[in-house]
Formats: sequence, C-alpha cells, structure tokens
Amino acid sequence: MNTNAAPACSEGLRGADGRLYPGWTTTGAAMVGLALGPSAMLVFAYSSFVPALERAFGWSIAALSFGATLVMVMTVVGTVIGGALSDRLGPRQLVLASMPLFAAGLASLALLGPDIRGFYASLVLIGLAAVGVWPVTYNQLTSQWFDRRLGLSLGLANAGLALGAAALPALAAWLIATQGWRAAYAVLGALALLLPWPLAWFGLKQRPLATRPAAGPRDAPGASLDFAAVRRTREFWLALAGFAMLGAASSSVVVHQMRILTDSGLSAPAAIAMQSVIGVAMLVGRLCTGWLLDRLRAALIMVVLCGSGAVALALLAAGAPMGSALPCAIVVGVLIGAEFDVLGYLIPRYFGRGAFGIVYGIVFGAFQVSAGLTIGLLGWSRAASGSYAAGLSVVAVLLVIGGGCFALFGPYRFAPPEAAAGPAR
Repeated sequence: MNTNAAPACSEGLRGADGRLYPGWTTTGAAMVGLALGPSAMLVFAYSSFVPALERAFGWSIAALSFGATLVMVMTVVGTVIGGALSDRLGPRQLVLASMPLFAAGLASLALLGPDIRGFYASLVLIGLAAVGVWPVTYNQLTSQWFDRRLGLSLGLANAGLALGAAALPALAAWLIATQGWRAAYAVLGALALLLPWPLAWFGLKQRPLATRPAAGPRDAPGASLDFAAVRRTREFWLALAGFAMLGAASSSVVVHQMRILTDSGLSAPAAIAMQSVIGVAMLVGRLCTGWLLDRLRAALIMVVLCGSGAVALALLAAGAPMGSALPCAIVVGVLIGAEFDVLGYLIPRYFGRGAFGIVYGIVFGAFQVSAGLTIGLLGWSRAASGSYAAGLSVVAVLLVIGGGCFALFGPYRFAPPEAAAGPAR
C-alpha cells in the first residue's frame, strides 16, 4: 500500500475547501524569490558593477573576471549543499533562514575596500550564505504541490529567473549611474530581503509528506527512491551527461553572444538588441516548456530542443547566413529557458521527491562545471583562429550528444495519474 499517495486534487486556483490552493501561492513566492535571489543579483548583475569597481580601485578586468569565476564556483557549491540540506531540514526553513543572510552579505559589498582579496572573500561567504535561496529549494517546494500541472507550475516559478536576468542588470546599472556603486549594492541587498522574505513567510508552503502527490512506480514499492537507489538508475547518469552537454552549449553562447553576433556581421547596437530578444525567448521558453511538459514526454521535448539548438549553433558557426541571426538567437533563448524546467520535472517523474534536493544539486553542478570549462575553451578557440566557427561547431556536436542522452530515457517511473490513459507519458 502506498501510504504517501495523495487524495485526488484538481490543482486548480482554489482547493477543495474553496481557499486559494497553497501550491499556487508557493509558485508565486518562488517566482519572486528567484527573480530577487542570488542567480539574478549575484550572477546576472555582476557585470554591471565591473566598470565601476575598475574605476574605483584600479582592479584589472582579469582580476574582476576571477571574481566571476568564484561566483560560478559558489553557485555549484551552494546548490549541492543546499540540495542536501533541503532534503534533510526542509526547503521552506532553509529559504527563510538563508534569505536574510544573503541579503546582508550582498549589502555589505557597499563597504568594500581597495584590497581585492576582501572582495573575493566576500563573494565566497555570500555564496555560502545564499545556500538556501538557489533555485533548487524553490523548485523542490513547488514540485511538492503538483502532479498534473507540475510542468506549468515549474515554468511559472522559474520564469522569475528570466525576469530577474532581464531587470536586475539594468536596475543595477541605473543605480550605479545615479547613486554610485556602493548605494547600488546597498539597495540590491535591501531589495533581496524586503519583498521576497515576507512573501516567502506567508506564501511558501511545505506540503506534509503524507499528502504529497505520488503515483505508483513501475519498479519500486515506495513513493520515491532514495539517493542510493537513484544512483543505480540509468536515467540518473543520462541526466548527468545530458545536462552537462546543455551547460556546454547554452552558457558558452550566453557569455560570448555579443562577439558571436558581431562576428556574424551585426552592428554593436543590433547585437545589444538581440540580447533582449534572447531574454524574451528565455521567458517564453520557460512558460511554454512548462505547459508542454504536462502534455508531452520531457525526453521528446529535449530531443527537439537540442536538435534545434544544434542547428542554430551550426548556422552561427557559418556566420548566420541568409539573415538567420534572429531565429538562431530565439532558438538558443528558448533552449536556455527550458533547461531547469525540465530538470525540476524529470526528478519527480523518474526518482520521486525523496532525494529531489541532492539529485538537483549534483546534476546542476555538472551543468555549471561543463559551462565553465566550455566558456574558456570557446574563448580560446576564438583567440587562436580569429573565428568562433570551430568552437561553435564542436558545441553543436555536444548538443546533439545531449539530445541523444535524453532520447535514451525510458518511461516515467512515477507517472501522473492520467498517464495511464494514453501514450504521451
């Protein structure tokens, strides 16, 4: 008997008692938390501060770039630790405890002195303080409340990342220009706490274990697999490899996109405008992918996206012939927008919810490590040959390999109830 099975729930706007369904308040609070969390404020807004810090302290671009590398490292470390703690302590408690620490650490950057080692140490400590507010905890909380609409809810929650990526760099740049970089850090620190923390307190709900949705698995008697069992599944290693290939493809293009586009013949203003197109495509990609995940197999969606992305990268490698830069940018943006909707969806479907945090953290870590390596290799390729053609061609092949990994996924182990009615799942 499955003691963790939940009673039937429509997952509509209101629950059976007529009140607002807690899953949707959790989704909304997660969206705001991700928009104003470390992914947006520490990662995406980092480059907005680089010119100001260079002028203020004379730090070189190379030294400041090392700071960005530390941020990427702490993203991996924080996500893996946060995922493990989330499984043990509960994601809601971790969010509420970590958010004030992250906000205080971010605001403390307003007190930076001329020794860059203090800046590096601050970035490491802020990354650790943010351990509970990386996407893993919000995705885990959201996934607890949904089964039939799991994809849509994850798409809405992760849309916060796209909104933060679009808005926070511009806000930081405006604050720096009008108030100075110290005031900008202070304002961002306040913003990271004053809006998302009350919403998290009242909106984030952790579903009691006995009522979480879980359909019966094909090959295990319980409602989920523990991490030892997860490691023995083929899908875990396929996910690890597939998301590593995605990290190599998408993140390398994001970092180098301005130079890639100008190399293809676009003017600098047109390339800047194209970045906005990619941002909009990321947002649309998150929402549309979430909606599709509730209707089509996740593996099929990723095979199509990886194949489309590989074609787009191949066209960019060829100089974006026949005016293909715009559709290529849109395809890449949609792919980037889909990545973590799919990861948050695959885990409950193949492994259950019991080890969600640690599985998410490890796969995300593989994605980030691969991204970091490929960013450097793509830059080296451009410097060595004077063109991105060879590097982008290699990345396109990696994306094809990633699509092949997803094609090897079997049927869902923990399928939603309506899956039995048709072959889509």
